[in-house]
Order: sequence, then C-alpha cells, then structure tokens
Amino acid sequence: MARGLNRVFLIGTLTARPDMRYTPGGMAILDLSLAGQDTLLDASGQEREVAWYHRVRLLGRQAEMWGDILERGQLVFVEGRLEYRQWEREGERRSEIQIRADFIDPLEGRGRETLEDARGQPRLRHALNQVILMGNLTRDPDLRYTPQGTAVVRLGLAVNERRPGQGPDGEKTHFVEVQAWRDLAEWASELRRGEGLLVIGRLVNDSWTSSTGERRFQTRVEALRLERPTRGPERTGGSRPQEPGRSVQTGGVDIDEGLEDFPPEEDLPF
Repeated sequence: MARGLNRVFLIGTLTARPDMRYTPGGMAILDLSLAGQDTLLDASGQEREVAWYHRVRLLGRQAEMWGDILERGQLVFVEGRLEYRQWEREGERRSEIQIRADFIDPLEGRGRETLEDARGQPRLRHALNQVILMGNLTRDPDLRYTPQGTAVVRLGLAVNERRPGQGPDGEKTHFVEVQAWRDLAEWASELRRGEGLLVIGRLVNDSWTSSTGERRFQTRVEALRLERPTRGPERTGGSRPQEPGRSVQTGGVDIDEGLEDFPPEEDLPF
C-alpha cells in the first residue's frame, strides 16, 4: 500500500460573500466559492487560459473567525485536502469530492489582475490550482483516443488518510478520479490495479446530463505529472522516466477536442 498523501492548494478570488451556518451540534461551517484561471500549454506549445470554480468548506473555529471578515472579490489562499463522501438517495448510490480546508488566509490583492465572467463574478488570472495525491490504483487504466487521435486515460486512485476520529482505527479512504493526456496517458496505461502512484495536477469539475435527463457532476484531477513510487530496495527503476517534455505540462488542455467517445461514467466505479 502506497503512502497516503492528500493535499490541495488554491489561490483564487471569492465569487460571493461566504455562506456561514451551524450544525445542530453547534459546529460552524463556512462555504466559500473561489474562481481563477490556470495557464497551461496545449499540444502546439501555445499558452491557454482555462477557468475554474471550486467550492471550499471550512469547519470549526477558523470558520467562525473568517465568516464575518471575508468579502466578495477577496483574494484567498487555501490549503486543504480532498474529502470523499458517499450516500444513498432513493436506493441509488451517490458520491462526491469536497475540498476541505485545513487553513485559509486572505492575500494582498493589489497588482493582481482579475476578470469578470458572464455572470459578473470576479476571477483571478494566474491563479493557483494544485493537487498532490499518493495512493493505489483501484482498477486497471482505461486508455482511449479522441477522434483527433489524442491519447487520454482515466485512473481510479484510492488515497488512505489517518486522522483522529475517522473510524475505529482513525483511517479513511478517499476515492479520486484522475485523467491524463498524450504521452503521460500512454505511459500510465501500462500501470495495473493495486500499484502505487504519485499524482500532481489540477482540480477540474465535470458536468453532464445522464440518460434520465438528470444533471450530474464529478470532481476529478487532471494529471500534469505522474510518478511510480518504489517499494523498498528490491525494486529499482520504478519511477516514471524523466524524458524531456514528459514530466509536466502534458495535462488536459484539449478543451476544443471533446470526448464524445469517452463520456463520463454514470456511477463512479468504486
């Protein structure tokens, strides 16, 4: 079992004033909506700006501290982790990934460029959207090709995390979908279920309409770098080859290509 690593780092602008509420037990819950733009390289080496919107949840004393201070348009740094939730509704199993903040801090916004989207929400240019995960594959990789011939692979990653209060042994498993493109996708396709994997990438939200006409959402990680951990001195050469042009900036920038032949799953395969 690979060491569990689960970290998220965001810098973006608040699209609205945070929403504060309390649980029946009196715990404060602060929900924030952040927006930003990632600058990525496409297949031709040209820079592309890709917008993102993420909801972040902060609990406890920090939530109470920041609830009356933060305002729309504020530049905010978030350090946290991905939190996997699963439940049943009308006999159907549902799941989601939340961003749970461990720490937030307002940042100086002077000199930073923000844009307004079609809804008038502020969005930070040159934002930060980074996820670092280490876990084990829950299934063999699913490699496919777009109509334009670009390789894309989907991976299921199980990340084990030990925290006080999480079950009898303090351990919880988070299930995260990962997607990679081009050379990185073809390299990842050689991995197998159960192998350890280090993922560095960006957080992406997908939405689609199911066969029943219901709107569905999925949060996944767009991989920009993948590494295979070694498991002791008897296994060498286990890391991914560091060939020029393959270690970073190979992620999902094909926003114009589409994936008609690779639709999102109706249910996460966990």
